[in-house]
Amino acid sequence: MRRKVIYSPENQPTPGTNPITRMTKLKLCLRLLWHRKLTLCVCGAILFILLNWYMQSESFLIEEFKFPVPPTKTSPQEKGKFSPEEIEVKRKKSLSKQESQVYVNYMADNFVINFTVIQNSARTCIKKFSIYNAGQRNIPSFFWAIYFYDNGKVGHNSFPYPRGLPVDNSELLIFHEAGNLYRLSPTEKFSPYINSRDTIEVPYESYGPHVSRHYSFPNWFVSCDICSPRVLKSTAGEDLSFVETFSKPQQLKRNSRDLYRAFTAKDRFSRNSAAAKAPKPSVHSVIPTPLRVDAGGEESLVVTPSDWVVSTKDFVEEASLLAEKLHLKIAKSATSKVITFSQGKVTLPKNSSLSISEAYHIYINPSKNTIEVTANEASGAFYAAQTLLSLTEKDRSDSSKEKGHRFPGMNITDAPRFEYRGLMLDVSRNFVQKATVLKLLDLMATYKVNKFHFHLTDDDAWRLEIPEFPELTKYASNRCLDPSHEVCLPPSLGSGPFVNTSGSGFYTVNDYKEILRYAKSRHIEVIPEIDVPGHARSAIQAMELRYRRTKNSMYRLIDPDDRSRYLSAQSYTDDAVNPCVDGTYQFFKVILRNLQELHKDIQPLTFYMLGGDEVAGGAWEKSPACADLKQKHELRDYHDLKKFFFKRMMEELRQEDLTFGLWGDAVLDKSLNPNPLEEGTKGKVYTYSWSNVWEWKRGSLAYKLANAGYKVVMSPATYFYFDQPYEPDFEERGLYWATRCLDSRTAFSFVPDHLYWNRGRTQDGGEMTDEILCTGGCPPLTQPQNIRGIQADLWTETIRTPQHLHYMLFPRFLAFAERAWHKASWEDLTDVAQRDKEQQKDWERFAAIVGKEELERLESEGVEYRLDPPGARFSNSILEINTIFPGLPTEYSLNQGASWEKYNPKITTNLSNAGKILVRSSSFDGKRKSRVVSVENSN
Repeated sequence: MRRKVIYSPENQPTPGTNPITRMTKLKLCLRLLWHRKLTLCVCGAILFILLNWYMQSESFLIEEFKFPVPPTKTSPQEKGKFSPEEIEVKRKKSLSKQESQVYVNYMADNFVINFTVIQNSARTCIKKFSIYNAGQRNIPSFFWAIYFYDNGKVGHNSFPYPRGLPVDNSELLIFHEAGNLYRLSPTEKFSPYINSRDTIEVPYESYGPHVSRHYSFPNWFVSCDICSPRVLKSTAGEDLSFVETFSKPQQLKRNSRDLYRAFTAKDRFSRNSAAAKAPKPSVHSVIPTPLRVDAGGEESLVVTPSDWVVSTKDFVEEASLLAEKLHLKIAKSATSKVITFSQGKVTLPKNSSLSISEAYHIYINPSKNTIEVTANEASGAFYAAQTLLSLTEKDRSDSSKEKGHRFPGMNITDAPRFEYRGLMLDVSRNFVQKATVLKLLDLMATYKVNKFHFHLTDDDAWRLEIPEFPELTKYASNRCLDPSHEVCLPPSLGSGPFVNTSGSGFYTVNDYKEILRYAKSRHIEVIPEIDVPGHARSAIQAMELRYRRTKNSMYRLIDPDDRSRYLSAQSYTDDAVNPCVDGTYQFFKVILRNLQELHKDIQPLTFYMLGGDEVAGGAWEKSPACADLKQKHELRDYHDLKKFFFKRMMEELRQEDLTFGLWGDAVLDKSLNPNPLEEGTKGKVYTYSWSNVWEWKRGSLAYKLANAGYKVVMSPATYFYFDQPYEPDFEERGLYWATRCLDSRTAFSFVPDHLYWNRGRTQDGGEMTDEILCTGGCPPLTQPQNIRGIQADLWTETIRTPQHLHYMLFPRFLAFAERAWHKASWEDLTDVAQRDKEQQKDWERFAAIVGKEELERLESEGVEYRLDPPGARFSNSILEINTIFPGLPTEYSLNQGASWEKYNPKITTNLSNAGKILVRSSSFDGKRKSRVVSVENSN
């Protein structure tokens, strides 16, 4: 039996001995421990939030890249030359402005830059540039800065880095200035001296591949905060000799899947071989090819200035243009030795979709010594004159010493397949002088291209004078190093620190009017583009300068309280006008009014290009003005804001009865489908379908837009973006985001009426399968009437001179013009093998005309067209050379370029012991040469 215990003060157990009490305390401890864990979790979560906020703030110093590159090289003498105390004293001693400038000047003259691509991968490229002090001076520590350009996003995984991106262990920092401009600066701990013969190495990483010498930019420069900048002499000019040769696969290929490789001379010989055998073109060859030509036998006539005249009651301007070119007089009437222009109906095939207003008929009658031109409208008469000029063959008749022009007897009936045959010229990235623009308009007219899409503004500069906003041209048309942000926009794309390069310039009111008159006289419509809402940094900065000076916010294009962060495709962080502030629309009204005034009385403005492409994701996300607008109009996101912006802009344009254009991606929703057309805009909205990379799910965009009711101009990047390179060679100029190979043959092969037949190859050069082709769907074209034409586009990121422009545009522009005007018989053949065979035959005919007639014609007009490197091979020790365009002169060298011999295919020489031979093509006047390539006799 258990004994009953009576609890009293006397018999209370000692502390810690009662089991019930011990259990109670244990529970209390467990509860306290649980609360501590919870407290720790809460504290940890708060700490994580604060740390994440700090990492996203502008105070966070981004982690440095870890590259296995040796540290800065320092001469042995330097290590023991100064004591730590002396070094610290020297570091603290600041240089005067005059001393600093002396060292900056020395650095510009004596620092030798050497740029190297180390390795490309799927998304990034590791690069390095070295800075070698080739002079005799030691450079003391001061806060110098070297500015360089990179089209990739430097440090893209660590962006943004407001306190700098550390470079290895060298105490150097890279800063992103704007766009593709970066700054390299030392920290306070940087080596106290850059000694004579020292080398600094700067490795870094950027987004996207770098596989071309011309993806680098010239005119790097050095400065300091109290100095005037100076261009680094080793990077000055256009030869880009500071860029090392690309020779390794990891340098030449964009990634491990890239199947493209540089063409060899033997590759080119094989590619050119069929065209090289093409027969000489007939005397009635014209580019673009006319609809129908009926040759009149062997008879011809010779038009001479002394006894031939031009007679017309209709189309006086067009007739006068031909008379001027042929040096003929205008007469009221004549019955023989006369070229007559008259208005009349031109009969075209039944059920034809050809442009009737531009149709013409030419009858060259040698027996009567007459040439008759008939056209429905003035534009047709103009194109008839262009065809006659294309047919002319300079001749000296037996009976006269004066020059004449021979015309073969024939009947020509012609009309274009498309009403819209365009060329877009970007003059913002690099300014194109007025004289070059006028020359380009002449060449467009020659090849019957009738729309000049004038890309006048972008992030990099504003190029048109608007008298009401002088800041747009006095400030935003210039690029230079300007810490005050009062004089110019920052340098970009190799423009350098001064305003005397292609980075700066604009068209005055009178310049623009002259361009309009010149275009009108050549039946070319000028379509101005003021790109918004993205690609608008130049306008934004100009209007901010205006606001700082006037304190009037009426035309501000931003929400000053917007804290959004974004990075555009061209590495700008502030290039999108705000659709939620009224200043954007007030500014646009002024611009539109000025454009209408400029066009009035010359070529009234009927078509306006809004742009609308590549608005960076993240724009406007943290704009209070947009938050209010979204709430007011029940808008959800960035896509809804874009849609709201274009709807309001279209309303403004519709009130002016204008047709307006947009880049294709401007009207897409987040699923890459076209937004429905707004009420009242049917037939008024043109979209330019440009992004046709099949793997990006946008290859079928042209058909989707047409089916949705938009008028469509096709400008597929892989066929008609003439800023892309001709060949996959590191020496070729151009960007290559769409393709690495866009030569004249590629442009010629485009089939506008059958989008899915333009398969091409994948971005990496692989075979295009049906699965890849239809990644974004392959809807049929249900509204073919909405396909209005095609356009070639020339963006100028890598084009800084007229020679660059001619090189990138010609001769492949001729292939574009052929497809824009003429529909070939092979284009509708459904049998692939038969279509390819007929296309090849047509290409051989076309290439023969270009090589034996058009290139020399371009040369006579001062066009510095690209000279394709020739193909070459040895056949039984006999050297054989050919070119993509038969007839182009070629040369070879047996002594590594010390001397050159003209190649004559009729003369065969056994070169069994010659070894490696250099070959090149030449212009007809011998003044220009192609890139040199080599071929080796393996026998």
